[in-house]
Amino acid sequence: MKFILWFLYKIGIQIGELYIYFGRFFSEKLTLLYQGRRDIWQKLLNFSHQNKKTIWVHCASLGEFEQGRPLIETIKRNHPDTFILLSFYSPSGYEIRKNYEFADLIIYLPADLDVYNQKLIQLIKPSTVIFVKYEFWWNLIRELLENNVKVFLISGVFRENDYFFNPIFKPFKSLLCQYEKIFVQDKLSADVLKSNAVSNYKIVGDTRIDNVIHRSKKAHLPQKIYNYVENKKVIVYGSIWSSDMKVVGHLTGSYPEFVHILAPHDVSHGNIEGIKKILDKKSSDYTDDSWNSNILIINNIGMLSGLYSVAKYAYIGGGYQKGIHNTLEPAVFGIPVFFGPKFKKFNEAVLMIDLEIAFVVDEHDVCSRCIDALESDEIKYKAIKDKSNRFFDENRGATEKIAFDLYPYLT
Repeated sequence: MKFILWFLYKIGIQIGELYIYFGRFFSEKLTLLYQGRRDIWQKLLNFSHQNKKTIWVHCASLGEFEQGRPLIETIKRNHPDTFILLSFYSPSGYEIRKNYEFADLIIYLPADLDVYNQKLIQLIKPSTVIFVKYEFWWNLIRELLENNVKVFLISGVFRENDYFFNPIFKPFKSLLCQYEKIFVQDKLSADVLKSNAVSNYKIVGDTRIDNVIHRSKKAHLPQKIYNYVENKKVIVYGSIWSSDMKVVGHLTGSYPEFVHILAPHDVSHGNIEGIKKILDKKSSDYTDDSWNSNILIINNIGMLSGLYSVAKYAYIGGGYQKGIHNTLEPAVFGIPVFFGPKFKKFNEAVLMIDLEIAFVVDEHDVCSRCIDALESDEIKYKAIKDKSNRFFDENRGATEKIAFDLYPYLT
């Protein structure tokens, strides 16, 4: 059975490779992934780590990078001679962070095949590998452990229905037991691991909280944004999809006196034109020479977290898709946060709802009813800010806890 499982897993990886190879002709994202992977080996051959201790951090995409980022920067500040290799699976992470200054080398991770993994380990010679959140590359993990490389997982979240707790996937679960340490975000994850006979865990919290606190203190926007929103009430719609547009359309129509700043998840020209068509209201693009509308569409990447600093309210997209996007980025500024019903996989969202600093929009007019209530009650609005501040104060510090436990492996 064990042999069959590994065989089927490898077949699945090969099928995935065929999908990327042929899919690149129809998808810009897959084209970037295919081309980026072709450059891996030359980049590794050209870049010498000069026999420094090498820490390899792997993130699936941009969201996982933001969870790993505070730890990477802490390691680099405390151990400047350490060589840090950062790898991504998704172009949405690599393309945005390929020049990240705290990593010495940034690459795509190739397919999880033995031939690639053996070559990676031979060239990188890592002493420690850190995976972030959901990343389980089973062939790579097995190869690392067989080469006596210390493997860690940070910001882990586990649920009882995770596939590797099924008896069929016992060989995968056995690899989890061989991690040096699994740092989890919450007690529920720890209880799940414990009930499945995985004992090498530690509850430390979510490193993203440290990250958003740090970034909120450095939030800065182009002057023309400040001029545009001056003395105005602002709603920022972060990472929105077409499925969010019913809510967005309702709010832009209900509050014409507000400034509405829309930051789509997909900033391609076609998607933005589609949003405008659904919205059916006068709007301006960020790249327009002048903004003569109270609706501004951000058609670039990288500004969203700063935009929340000028918002009075935030609506987070994805809640009508597979799941919501980052709710911590707006909440750190103490503003009420709204999102759709698909949020239960996100611990921070559940906690924020319990604290009544975030609100679920299961019908398009729920948002406006909440905003009306808060607009007429300044004390209630201020209470949200106070509760948000307490939430972040009480949940900060995960990075320091992880860095403390990693210290013996970095010296």
